[in-house]
Amino acid sequence: MIRTLLYGAGRMARRVLAQMPEFGNYELVGWISRIPPDEIRDIDWYPSLDDFDGEADLLIDFTLPGGTHTAAQWCEQKAVAMLSGTTGLLDEDIQALKSAALQVPVLWAPNLSFGVAVMAALVRQTAAALDASSVVTITDIHHKHKIDAPSGTALSLAMAVEQGRSEWQHGEPGDVAFSSVREGDIVGEHTVSFVSGDEVIEITHKALDGKVFARGALKAGEWLLEQGPGYYSSGDWS
Repeated sequence: MIRTLLYGAGRMARRVLAQMPEFGNYELVGWISRIPPDEIRDIDWYPSLDDFDGEADLLIDFTLPGGTHTAAQWCEQKAVAMLSGTTGLLDEDIQALKSAALQVPVLWAPNLSFGVAVMAALVRQTAAALDASSVVTITDIHHKHKIDAPSGTALSLAMAVEQGRSEWQHGEPGDVAFSSVREGDIVGEHTVSFVSGDEVIEITHKALDGKVFARGALKAGEWLLEQGPGYYSSGDWS
């Protein structure tokens, strides 16, 4: 069994909790959040990581920037693997994750759905095939409660564009523009548009249910426990 700590009490943490029974090899040993969630029932709740006095194999982090920094330091000290899907991270969060990855397996990804991993691969392939001067627009649409804009997924797709363009050895790269919309209860939609001459190529992913992210996180957690120390992304396991 994978002895697991759930860190955070937002939408994604609750989705992970709801999907965990479908994965028979997870044992939730604690839920860490500042305020006791309504769903705790028979779950052991702790207001901070320092209050947890048990044993854990994996920490799943869906908090806010700053919380990820704390979790990474704790995982490094306690030799616990860490999976994080928190977006909008600050430089100090990233550095803490990379520091922990020297000691334990760490996977950070702004979007843990398998479909987005496939989309990123297609974006890299398209960027490599087109002239580097093509103009790229990345649009992300999310529910009105999402704070960060552009989304972490949009930024990772921009990185995929640059990775594809790196295969070009000449010419100046075109612009990468972002457009973010926050409205209603939309789970998540991302579109990458390439404008090259008189043609437009669009690659789109739509999440129809937030469960895809929770299931992806739990599948990634299973994979991560089989890895050695290192800093991994969704492209490594999907």
